[in-house]
Amino acid sequence: MLTLRPPRVEDADALVAACQDPEIARWTSVPSPYTRAHALEWIGRRLPTVESYLGFEDDVLVGSFSLLEIDVERRYAEIGYWVAREARGRGVATRAVDWLRARGAELGLSTFELLIHQDNPASQGVARRAGFTDTGERRPAPRVSPPTPPEWIVYRRNDA
Repeated sequence: MLTLRPPRVEDADALVAACQDPEIARWTSVPSPYTRAHALEWIGRRLPTVESYLGFEDDVLVGSFSLLEIDVERRYAEIGYWVAREARGRGVATRAVDWLRARGAELGLSTFELLIHQDNPASQGVARRAGFTDTGERRPAPRVSPPTPPEWIVYRRNDA
């Protein structure tokens, strides 16, 4: 069973181990190499527009899942995630995206976006299975500098 909860200091070692996977850095803004200092900084970060959770199955870290760019006025959030190598292909990301949408609804949100690289078919499948639609819009990678080419597909779901 997938359980999501806010990150804790004691999760730092598991985060460091999972984030050594080059696929996580390839599709996200997670630094590579990922260090304990990175993990502790992320765990301690509190932003009003972000809610971050770690996912566990049988007390084993299976991924990181977040509501990003939360805008209650616009009833909007972006969903971001990565799944640990050992947990891929088991529906973890789809279940976590559904959980994040439910959490967003508790905050009054109804429009959700996933920004997925055009060369990442696994995450594109997650978006489709979670009921998101390819809008046809392409954007640069979110929250990175300098800006990247617009290679990120915008998937959207409106639950209003």
